Amino acid sequence: MPGGEITYLNEKLIDGYQQQSTGSWHVAQVWNQIVERLFYYDADGKFRPHLATGFTQNDARTEFGVTIRHEVTFSNGEKLDAAAVAANLNLLGRGDKSRGIPRAAYFPTSYGEAVAVGEYEVLIRLAQPFGDFIQKLGAWTTVGILAPATIEAGLDAQSDLSRIFGTGPFVVESWLPSREVVLRRREDYAWPRGDALHDGPAYLERVTVQQVVEPSLRTGSLQAGQVDIIHYVQPTEEPFVADGFELIAPTFFGSVWGLQLRLTAPHLDDIRVRRALTHGIDRQEILRTNFPGGAWTEAKSTFNEVVPGTLDLREKFAYDPELAARLLDDAGWTGRDEDGYRTRDGHQLSFLIYPSVFITTSEADLQLIAQQWRRIGVRLRIEGTDFSNYNTVTAQPDVPLYENHWLAGSQTEMWRWWHSSQANQFKAPGAELDALLDVLVQAKSDNARIDASKAVQEYVIDNAYYIPVHEFRQTWGAAEGLRGLDVDGLGLISFYDAWLDR
Repeated sequence: MPGGEITYLNEKLIDGYQQQSTGSWHVAQVWNQIVERLFYYDADGKFRPHLATGFTQNDARTEFGVTIRHEVTFSNGEKLDAAAVAANLNLLGRGDKSRGIPRAAYFPTSYGEAVAVGEYEVLIRLAQPFGDFIQKLGAWTTVGILAPATIEAGLDAQSDLSRIFGTGPFVVESWLPSREVVLRRREDYAWPRGDALHDGPAYLERVTVQQVVEPSLRTGSLQAGQVDIIHYVQPTEEPFVADGFELIAPTFFGSVWGLQLRLTAPHLDDIRVRRALTHGIDRQEILRTNFPGGAWTEAKSTFNEVVPGTLDLREKFAYDPELAARLLDDAGWTGRDEDGYRTRDGHQLSFLIYPSVFITTSEADLQLIAQQWRRIGVRLRIEGTDFSNYNTVTAQPDVPLYENHWLAGSQTEMWRWWHSSQANQFKAPGAELDALLDVLVQAKSDNARIDASKAVQEYVIDNAYYIPVHEFRQTWGAAEGLRGLDVDGLGLISFYDAWLDR
């Protein structure tokens, strides 16, 4: 069983790997092989310790204790202990402006400090209560634990993948920026996660990850037997990949694919227009056309059904073009231009969106939505941008629509997305929504957090701030001879248990 090498085709690789800046689905699948976290979510969505062995928290949820696993080392030989973990957490929680290193978006802005109170015990203090802070320590690959040598290095060194020292089962043998990463098995690895199927080093000797942007080329290479696994199988290709290969398409803790509306953009301050856009989307047509395999389902709320407390609010945003037309008439958009789009006071009812660079299904969905909105007289302009500029151009307050398709290890991700002190994707959420989100992050029990999340879901749907469309999945196609692949509760693949059946 041990031995062998595989080739993995990824849609996108990057040229700089500073941890807090690596938060894309493509990069995360590589990073997950070399860097590990204190906690993780298993395939069933259960939150479990890994580099940590346990935690404590005070009643106020302002102090948290974490105990660290013994006899773990980083790939450069340094020891994992409380001092190393505290240094990691402080850089994640605060960043370092002097080195140009950002703070981790998954950490609350109330983060105070982490201190080593024993060789393997860390105490974390927050300035304000945050009920599920511990869950943020396993929230995503960008909160991984790195060797002190990496943490203390400058931005250039932290961006150099060959100088990233983690505790994972693979190490970087070589890399060509934005082209290829070669991972080599770490021979002394001996601390797998609790859901692993074996102990000791990984079975595979080497994983070569290559960037191939064109989906059909990835699929063609798999079908021709030239590679062993590909990321992002297109939904229209899923039936073909499933015939003779292994199609991996699990659901995981996360948002649905949907559109966030910017209230600061022209025309979207009117709730009648926002509701018209919501009722103008035929989700079943999108699923039939773009996801013919039948495995994908329509959205019920802001989260998928895996997340506890997700409501079924479909009646509030159901497809109803007649209602959409009445709402737009009531809002004064009664004129028509020569192309059939609605006008008011000489202005066309038009909205701009940039398709996501992080997933491959975005543009096809948006093109279909553009056709559906045209039926109610609304123009959707789809303009492309590249990977390096996407986050900048889409953050502008006058860009009316922004996609959401991210993981959600807990319900408090809505606070990170929408609170005015955080990502503030609506750009003008108002005091009412902020208050609901404050209750959400301060909840001290799972039941209280679920109840608070339901109030937020209802608020953003009732006010048409968010348009849910369909669930979102990560997909892979693998050769039948590649066994033991595992995807965790956050949609991250692991090659640790993988092996080649010869």
